[in-house]
Amino acid sequence: MTDTATPRATPATAKPPSSAGMAGLWLACLAAMGAGLLVDTWRTPAALLASECGAPGTLAQLAWRHVVLMPASSAAMALAALLPWTGPQGGNTPLASRVLCLVLMAIGMVLGARLGVQTAQALGAAPFFGMVMGMAAGMAVALLPLGAVSAWRR
Repeated sequence: MTDTATPRATPATAKPPSSAGMAGLWLACLAAMGAGLLVDTWRTPAALLASECGAPGTLAQLAWRHVVLMPASSAAMALAALLPWTGPQGGNTPLASRVLCLVLMAIGMVLGARLGVQTAQALGAAPFFGMVMGMAAGMAVALLPLGAVSAWRR
């Protein structure tokens, strides 16, 4: 009998797809950002955070304001992105991939905050809520290129 006559069984130790790892990473960074925002709003009023994040400026200016006004959420998200996480092959992801993840998620967080504030204002919603939702969405969108690179490497 040939080996091709029967389908091969998947071992019980098979790793979940990389999308599960990306979702877990996004949730970890989101939880860290949320905890950091609680700390940041104790120090700086939420309205000021939202107005500064929604103000116009270059990416560098937005990032600088974000780090200065929200150091706890920025640092917490950065640490969560840099922590070792399981890659598609099951081992820890290399540091270069984690740094790329950090850069992409920081850009997504900053641009998402600005877009979220502007969208909330256009809809008549609370700017701070828009900022938080925009940051979460921006971080999720930022993981798409990382997931594509990860899938391409397989």
